[in-house]
Formats: sequence, C-alpha cells, structure tokens
Amino acid sequence: MINLNENVTREMNKYLDGITIEDIIIILHQNKKTFHYQVMLTNEQLKQDIEVLDLSTRAYNCLKRGGYHNLGSLVNGVYTKNGESSKRQLKRIHNLGANSADEILIKLMNYQFMNLPNSRKKAYMDNILKMNFEVI
Repeated sequence: MINLNENVTREMNKYLDGITIEDIIIILHQNKKTFHYQVMLTNEQLKQDIEVLDLSTRAYNCLKRGGYHNLGSLVNGVYTKNGESSKRQLKRIHNLGANSADEILIKLMNYQFMNLPNSRKKAYMDNILKMNFEVI
C-alpha cells in the first residue's frame, strides 16, 4: 500500500468533502483500479532535479540510472504511452519494483499539489475525484 506524507495528506483532505485521499486510494486498491491524477507542472518545475521529490535512495538511484534526471524527463518518460499505466512503465526501469513506482508517483503528485497556488488546490482535488470515480 502507498505511504502518504502526513502533512500533504492533511492539506489535500482540506479540499475534499466527505472523503479523504486515503479513502480514495483504498477504494481504488480494493477495486484493483489505477489511481489517476493530472500532471500540471510549470516549465520551471519540470527543470527541477528529481531530488526535489525526496525519494528513497533506491527509487532515486534507479531513476538516475534509468536516465531520469529532472521532473521533465520523468513526466515525459512515463506519461507518454497510451494504454499503459505510468506505474507499469516505471517498473521497466532496472531494479525498480512496484513499491518504488508507487512511491515515485505519489511523491510527484504530492510535489505538484504542494506547489499549486491555494486558489487552484480545490479544483485539483475535484479533478482527482472526477478522474478516479468516473473510471470505476
């Protein structure tokens, strides 16, 4: 199961009504559905080193060895193939397993959420609900 950052989770839950981000992930996991979210990073954020995601050593080293040095290369490398999940694409990186792939995707979501202006956070969380519960 995916470990969520407590501070980010608390902030996300402020923008959800009657459900929490933890509930969303649990429901999707129980239904064996993929968790969806939109990547909305600025050009400056895309230039940031993957180090800003504060990944575990294993996940960080696997990405570096796989040629993913900044957020732009990561986003472009794992969100470009139709019909294939980002997690599956990440798992193709040598020695990067399912748990590390989950960690990378969740930390990318956390990073971008925390860097959104407060005025856009509610719409972002509404979009997560829409994307995930239209899929079920």
